[in-house]
Amino acid sequence: MTKMRKIGCLVLALAMGMSLAGCGGSDSGTIRIGAVGPLTGDSSNGGTDELEGKQLAVEDFNAAGGIDGKKVELFSEDDASSASQSASAVTKLINQDKVVAIIGAHNSACTLADLEVINKYEIPMITPGSSAETVLTSGCKWISRSFPGDGLQCSALINYITTTGTPKKIGVIYSNDDFGQGGLKSLTAAAEAKGLEVASESFANEDKDMTTQLSKLKSENIDCLFIWCQYTPGALIMKQARALDWDVQFYSGTGTIHEDTFSLSDGSYVGCINSVPFTSTSTDPKVQDFVKRYEEKFGEAPSQNSARAYDATMILLNAIKAAGTTDAAKVQEAIRNTKDYDGMQGNISIDPETGEYIGDVMIVQAVEGNTWEYLDSASTNERFRNQQFRLRRASAGAAIEMAARGGSK
Repeated sequence: MTKMRKIGCLVLALAMGMSLAGCGGSDSGTIRIGAVGPLTGDSSNGGTDELEGKQLAVEDFNAAGGIDGKKVELFSEDDASSASQSASAVTKLINQDKVVAIIGAHNSACTLADLEVINKYEIPMITPGSSAETVLTSGCKWISRSFPGDGLQCSALINYITTTGTPKKIGVIYSNDDFGQGGLKSLTAAAEAKGLEVASESFANEDKDMTTQLSKLKSENIDCLFIWCQYTPGALIMKQARALDWDVQFYSGTGTIHEDTFSLSDGSYVGCINSVPFTSTSTDPKVQDFVKRYEEKFGEAPSQNSARAYDATMILLNAIKAAGTTDAAKVQEAIRNTKDYDGMQGNISIDPETGEYIGDVMIVQAVEGNTWEYLDSASTNERFRNQQFRLRRASAGAAIEMAARGGSK
């Protein structure tokens, strides 16, 4: 089944008022959890991947016995990457579907809008996709993150460029939204800590021509360019930068790691260096088992979005089980006490004070043949180091591979 067809089926199910774990409501023998993310709109591919990861996690957890013999039901809502729609969706999940906790959202702006709702109703939320630092610094005690935030990603990238070269000034072009602004803030902090100057330019997500901003950054004589946005505008930026006859080295985060970035950029993505927490063909047996079952269920290899959502869901369900109750405060405490969860992204812990992810992030480079090569890693454990990885992702009949070979280059 194609990605767009799958998105259509998921949206139809939601429109019919169905739980993705089964038709109709649940009874006292089930535990309801919610999910929110973009199933339509610009980020729908990522949102659909996340939903599939959540579904597989619930299926696995129920197959292992559920929580004290009770099955878990997953209720999902589409936020279409809209902050207001996300907040409304979370409100519905809490008041109408009576969920005890929520996994979501994908976009930082959506999660920030959701915080007011979960704070009001005191419902735990864990996000597998919102990387902005403000998600965890807003003062809301009900939110946690299960993948590398901007702080970890940016620190890893800045550390990489300063240990492999002698840059003096970096450039940043970023989307003028919570995600992009968060990236700029984290990159600036990490760069200034290393004594680097920072020049920056922003753009609106609807913009199609970023030549003016790129020309300004080119005139700044920067040593490298960080692109902090989603993959569609990111690909345009790379293409337009090369059209200016500018061979500056590109760096980016998880936002531009996508099979379509190669084609949308007309190959200009080749050479870009990214941070990423997961590869679907790690030689780790647990990851390979996950990949096999995911492919059997959904017809393609899991993306990093799928793996991140799977981990978030498992962390949440393990927390409910450990708490021995669905009491919100006790579940939230158990989420933040997560330590050494053996997930698809590696060994994951949650900071009990901040709710921040503690774990792995890899540095990879896009090369010819729609392939990424491993360069380095920043990690709290050695699980993913010195291993060989390959990521295959089918897209429009083309195989996308990611090769990550142990050891720095």
